[in-house]
Amino acid sequence: MKMRGRMKKHTLKFVSFFLAIFLWIYVLNSEKIKFEKTVNLEYILPVDMIFAQKPPSEGTFIIYGPRAFVRTVTERKDSLVIDLNKANPRRQLQFVTEINPDLLELPLGMIVEKVLPRKIAVKLENKASKIVPLKIQFGGYLPDKFRLHSAYLEPAEVEVYGPRSLISKIKELPIKAIELANLPGLNQIPVEVNLPDDRLNLISGLDVKLFYELKASTGNFILNDVPIQFTSNGKKIISAVKTADLKLLVSEKVTKSRSNISSSVEVWADIPMRAKGRIEVPLKVVLPASIHLLEVSPKSIIVNVQ
Repeated sequence: MKMRGRMKKHTLKFVSFFLAIFLWIYVLNSEKIKFEKTVNLEYILPVDMIFAQKPPSEGTFIIYGPRAFVRTVTERKDSLVIDLNKANPRRQLQFVTEINPDLLELPLGMIVEKVLPRKIAVKLENKASKIVPLKIQFGGYLPDKFRLHSAYLEPAEVEVYGPRSLISKIKELPIKAIELANLPGLNQIPVEVNLPDDRLNLISGLDVKLFYELKASTGNFILNDVPIQFTSNGKKIISAVKTADLKLLVSEKVTKSRSNISSSVEVWADIPMRAKGRIEVPLKVVLPASIHLLEVSPKSIIVNVQ
């Protein structure tokens, strides 16, 4: 009997202890607190308009509610979409729109006390586009013995759109500066158009390349009888010339390493897909960056495509 009484007494203590912890956690989580949440703001613009001045990209919501849901709300990524077509039915260029606190979905018991900013001043401008030439920019210096013989961009011009007042002032667009030291060993590189204002966007010219030719005063390596490879597309190619001779400028680092230079050099004859009969094909030399081509002989070959 005494043992049963003791066990009953201890059981009641444990139950009381866990009940107290549960009540403490419940009270703690049901406690209401105030906190901030940052929300991304996205805008739907009228088709023929653009921002003359960029509005805020974020809004801060001051929220009051149970502590239990705070973490869920703060860690959630939210975006509010503001439709400027509905907010500006008169199609004014300058107007004020408000952020509706009810647009933010919150758990039961949470309310938005304040939104910062609550009102947003919107400045719009008619959109315009223009085709403008590109300007090449270089930085740094070429390695010794090299000079830039020719360089051009393809495409040479792009179409850009943005606020009309800004577009009217643009005469040309520069590309991001190209480091001259990185040019040897190649004959073309992708480049990026440098837009001077984040309100400008490209309609065309998303894939601009710089094509160029470097000249060197002297060569230091000659490869004879390099096999010519053909891109035949399954066609039979007949050519009397099967090898080419290359005059190269090889970096000192490569020559000192005594690496097999010939294994890293390829000569290709790209046969057009619809070619047929007797045609002339230019030779293309593929080199690593540490080797530069001075001369290929012959420059082109005559092939018979069957």
